[in-house]
Amino acid sequence: MIGLASLRWALTCALAVATMFHLVRVLRPAGAGFVDEVLHLFMGGSMIAMIWPWGSGVPAGVWVTGFTLATAWFVSRAILAPGRRHAPIYFASATAAMLWMAATTSAGKGGMAGMSGMGQTATTGHPAWISAALGAYLVAAALWWTARGMHLRPAGVVPQAPRWPEVCHATMSAAMGLALLAMT
Repeated sequence: MIGLASLRWALTCALAVATMFHLVRVLRPAGAGFVDEVLHLFMGGSMIAMIWPWGSGVPAGVWVTGFTLATAWFVSRAILAPGRRHAPIYFASATAAMLWMAATTSAGKGGMAGMSGMGQTATTGHPAWISAALGAYLVAAALWWTARGMHLRPAGVVPQAPRWPEVCHATMSAAMGLALLAMT
């Protein structure tokens, strides 16, 4: 749980919009990315739960198992992907970061209640700098996704419509990164 109510609400709103985007894509499958969309849906819903007090009622094993399986899926996609591997590698690293969050915030607490103090990583023996580095990485990745999704290019390039999947990934990445940074 994040103690600062305004941050909790801002992250919840951002994650809810991104999660709804993935829910629509799950309900209207448009190709081979169905499992990816289900995992994005799981990640968004999980992050919303993790930042609220009621999320501590979810057993840590649920988060750890879910994020472990998601990480394994995206690692396999990165290995087997023809051509560009940037997206599956990013998704694998993002789910691994959420695995880190789940494991460290539940260590010694028996649940996600460890996020309430936000200094949890240091008090349970887990280096806070790892959470800070992962948070900074996810925020930087959000900038990259934003640039891709909004077609941010040098002046003189004809504007194009936003690519909403990339904008959605930017939103989730920024929210996850900020949550991790709030832990340090």
